[in-house]
Amino acid sequence: MNKDLGFSASVFGFGGSLFFAGYLLLQIPGTLAINRFGARRVMMVMTLTWGIVATGMAFVWNESSFYAMRALLGAAESAFFPGAIFYISLWFPAAYRTRMMAFFLLANPLSAVIGFPLSAALIQLQGVLGLTGWQWVFIGEGLPAVALAALALKHLTDVPQKADWLAPEERQWLINTMAADMASRPHGSARGISRAIFSRSAIALAVGYFGIIMGIYGLNLWLPQLVRQFGFSIAQTGLVAALPYVAASVAMLIAGLRHPGKRTMAEQAAIAALVACIGLVASALNQTAAVSLIALSVAAMGLYFALSAFWTIPTTMFAGTGGAAVIGFVSSMGHVGGFAGPLLMGLFRDLYNSFAFGLCGLALGLLITAWVAWTFRGSSARHLVPTVAATAPAPRS
Repeated sequence: MNKDLGFSASVFGFGGSLFFAGYLLLQIPGTLAINRFGARRVMMVMTLTWGIVATGMAFVWNESSFYAMRALLGAAESAFFPGAIFYISLWFPAAYRTRMMAFFLLANPLSAVIGFPLSAALIQLQGVLGLTGWQWVFIGEGLPAVALAALALKHLTDVPQKADWLAPEERQWLINTMAADMASRPHGSARGISRAIFSRSAIALAVGYFGIIMGIYGLNLWLPQLVRQFGFSIAQTGLVAALPYVAASVAMLIAGLRHPGKRTMAEQAAIAALVACIGLVASALNQTAAVSLIALSVAAMGLYFALSAFWTIPTTMFAGTGGAAVIGFVSSMGHVGGFAGPLLMGLFRDLYNSFAFGLCGLALGLLITAWVAWTFRGSSARHLVPTVAATAPAPRS
């Protein structure tokens, strides 16, 4: 794409960052829309729109069209992630939420495991129907989302009260459990939107989340080029670039299945962010393919484990409309890191013809994340409490 359209590394990095211009503007309104209108309709509209715009990325022709489509893509996706986090917080009490969060976020590294080799295969369709290989990559990425939009409309249930697919006693248990769970959150439903998002806790969480997202997007966007510099072919690059995400997927799966242990999720998020920081620095300091790939795999495992653990903090502290607003706020402000990460990598690549300085910049952001998460270790310990004394009804046979 860069070669065909004449884009420099800075243009590509800036375009990647512009995704977050549209993304940031609509996260809070989008999450509030899910709280008011329900996930079923809002998720369907976002998935459909995202699929159409992603497919349209195949037909950009210059810098301006590339920038515009990246911004539109961000706007289309804006409320999906925070909306899904809020949706999980409506359905799963604290005792189960960490596990469900890990399973949901497992889709992120898994998409790279599937996406990188698939992209490498699609790019080989160069010239088919008069399209270039990179155009087929965008088409192959966008059309499945268009088809999946119908599934969101059909299968999502907005709140437990509408879950007619549960037995009456199961539904009532879940309603009562979630009511008790929300009542246990220190910043409850009565807290106003502005008071919630401008609280010290919400601002600190936004700063911490910034570091995680800067690391994830900075690495994700540039990983194929990081791998390609070691002399791999395009097909080999797709397979090799997927390996750190295979490691991250395994780490996420283990996180979802294992017992949380004695450490609070805030402590685990801090440790995972520190591990990711060390992995990125180690990769920057090594110039051999094998060692760099191992270090990047360690970084990916730390990043995605930190992501799942970090989101348990706001969902155990905020509830109701204020909770929806805080999740949108933390996600949107944190995603400024998604703008900074790719841009930082591109700028340092152009200035020094090396990825080392950019990787160290991503590592610095994760060091800040580790410190922020660690400051919440007392709060998460106090508020990860049993939701109700009652036992869940046995599932129907």
